[in-house]
Amino acid sequence: MHYQQADPVRRRRIMAASVISGSATFAMLLFTWAANKMDITKVEAPTVDYIMVQMTQDEPPPPPPPPPPPAGDDSEPEEEEEDIPEEEVPEEEIVQPDETPDKVPDAKKSPGKKSNKIPGGVPGGVPGGIPGGVVGGVLGGQLGGQLGGVATKKDPAKVGAPEPINVVKQNAIYDPDPDPKKLAGTKAFMFDKRGGTGKVKFCVDTNGHTTNVKTSKKFPGDPKVDQILRDTVKTWRFKPFMAAGKKRKVCSEMAFKLEAKG
Repeated sequence: MHYQQADPVRRRRIMAASVISGSATFAMLLFTWAANKMDITKVEAPTVDYIMVQMTQDEPPPPPPPPPPPAGDDSEPEEEEEDIPEEEVPEEEIVQPDETPDKVPDAKKSPGKKSNKIPGGVPGGVPGGIPGGVVGGVLGGQLGGQLGGVATKKDPAKVGAPEPINVVKQNAIYDPDPDPKKLAGTKAFMFDKRGGTGKVKFCVDTNGHTTNVKTSKKFPGDPKVDQILRDTVKTWRFKPFMAAGKKRKVCSEMAFKLEAKG
């Protein structure tokens, strides 16, 4: 039997070709995996949809009627008589006069004369005054008033209690809602996707312009929304409010409820 001896050169060539082909295959797989990881897909800009709800202050309901009296005997209860203690009259010390008058004046008055005293009056009072008044007061003055004082009337231009927003809105000439584009660019609506409520206090002067615009309740998490709400209220215009034929200043509070949808 004859055996053929293996060629060592050919063996080395086959091993080198195997190693090269395996390395090339692994490199191709690694390149494909890295290309998939580095592939970046273009993402469209986020869109924001939101709903604005205005909260108005409703008038409080009327108080409930008083409960009916309990059923029982229709007869009126008898009033108990109060015991009024008798006042002790101090005894006056009797002093013997030094001189005795010859004539004693008659204590009884003639029936034709009437007394000029007014019940409740005081010595030195003015005829036509009020019983219980003060000596030196002015005829027709008010009891408890200041002597020489000047009567004043309430100025209708001064601010009273805050008016409900639904009453103030009835005189509105221009009251737009917050700009949707400005709200969409804020952090609360672009990234957080979270709504909330912000309240703004303001006053309307005698010319119908808004003044003293302040944030009474901050919008959660984004002061930029508070600034947009204040700027919106500053643009509002109203018809002047009247009281007793004169223009007056009123104040109120507006609640903006904003909801964001992703």
